[in-house]
Amino acid sequence: MTPRPSRYARDPVGFIARFIRRNELGQPFSLLPHQEEILRLAFEFDDAGRLPWDTIIYSCIKKSGKTTINAANLAWWAFTQEPPNELLILANDLEQAQARTFKSLAQLIQNNPELSRSATIQAKQIVLSNKTVIGAIASEYAGSAGSNHGLTSWDELWAYDSEADRRLWEELTPVPTRNNSIRFISSYAGFEESTLLRELYLLGVGPDEHPEGKGERLHPTLPIYGNREARLFAYWDHEPRMPWQTEEYRASQRRTLRPNTYLRLHENRWTSAESAFITPEAYDACVDPEHRPALASRDRVLYVGVDAAIKHDTAAIVGVSRNGDRVDLAVVRVWTPSPEQPLNLEDTIEACLRDLHRDFDVRAIFCDPWQLQRTIQTLQAAGLSISEYPQSVPNQTRAGQLLFDLITGRNLRLFPSEVLRRHVLNCVAVESTRGWRLAKERARQKIDSSVALSMATIAAIDLGGRPPLEFYDTTDISLEVLIPVVARESGQQVDQDVLDQMRAGGDRSWKGTSLA
Repeated sequence: MTPRPSRYARDPVGFIARFIRRNELGQPFSLLPHQEEILRLAFEFDDAGRLPWDTIIYSCIKKSGKTTINAANLAWWAFTQEPPNELLILANDLEQAQARTFKSLAQLIQNNPELSRSATIQAKQIVLSNKTVIGAIASEYAGSAGSNHGLTSWDELWAYDSEADRRLWEELTPVPTRNNSIRFISSYAGFEESTLLRELYLLGVGPDEHPEGKGERLHPTLPIYGNREARLFAYWDHEPRMPWQTEEYRASQRRTLRPNTYLRLHENRWTSAESAFITPEAYDACVDPEHRPALASRDRVLYVGVDAAIKHDTAAIVGVSRNGDRVDLAVVRVWTPSPEQPLNLEDTIEACLRDLHRDFDVRAIFCDPWQLQRTIQTLQAAGLSISEYPQSVPNQTRAGQLLFDLITGRNLRLFPSEVLRRHVLNCVAVESTRGWRLAKERARQKIDSSVALSMATIAAIDLGGRPPLEFYDTTDISLEVLIPVVARESGQQVDQDVLDQMRAGGDRSWKGTSLA
């Protein structure tokens, strides 16, 4: 049976109950009472078949089924509204657009035979027998102009904060020649510094939600609001309403997430982009009063991180050891230069690294190349395993997240160090749509040894579970793993041809003729 538009065109709840019996995972599915209430209020048509809203926001805490609701609503609209129709699914990029709502919609249709018989599912679009087309597109405004869409679906609008994002939003304004053309937004809260979603939030919610809210309350118990002048509907919830959102689950999330991240994801609260990185309690729980800095021993393997400043900041070297699933702090060195007495890299950083190379088995030294390009070249020529770890957003995010996980999971053993403790507690996590990075709250605060520690732990985790590279049998390790390791330790560009030559010759050493 094909869904009948005449019966369900004004009834999304009835359509979902009748035709969507299984969710995207193939499990039994039905709307919960609060979800039915939200959809009924959002889609109250007048006698002429017109909606009072152009923009509908569905915002609630993480793991509340936002994506499934979005996909189910898309299916209802596609099968019942003004065919032929055009529906557009947007996300930050095409891969995300296809991976989230589009994928969920495709699976909903596939798992419900009465829908799948009337749909042809392709890689980037779904075509229905009524000629309606549903497409997943990237956030590229120039290619989106001129569409005749009846609905655009926006996933996690909090992340749309660039000028290009704003232009995309403006290009995909509802089409006035259609009886109904709407935007459906599923998202949780973003940062207070965000613009687009924050503006819509203040325009839609009421004063009981935010003192600056311009909307009016539409439901006595559920946080549902409307601004009829702006034609904006907003469901903005902070409460856990799903059976699996237990207090135990939320408590585990509180323990493992930064405070502001927890508030944004699990309470749907607007937060500052800056939040405390580590609490004093979490740091102090990793300090072992019996643990001491490492004594010189060639049997002691070290992984080292370096963060340097010549005039205005501190410079730091931190070394760690890998101890099974744990990382142990071994060395902390900090220098405080000034404009009047700038840091002499040769007498400080380079001399210290040469000493560590002499006294320990230093497997890897990771450093920010910004101030250390000459140092890296000099020490590589001297045979030290030193390589660049540029402070790009992906690298900063990974290093900061690893350090956070090690501390909160108590997998980092620290000896008492006031300077390291002060630097770690001075850190704030600065989030953006591109990721997050460690930063200082105020310019006079120092965080350099914590940055060095994060790079050292990356080296320990990446390389600490393996034997020295010169003992690798290159026939037994994947190129995906071997290429970056050889390149990092040799300081040379390494490609598949080089490693194929090594394998063909049975070379067991990365210092073989292919790399010499």
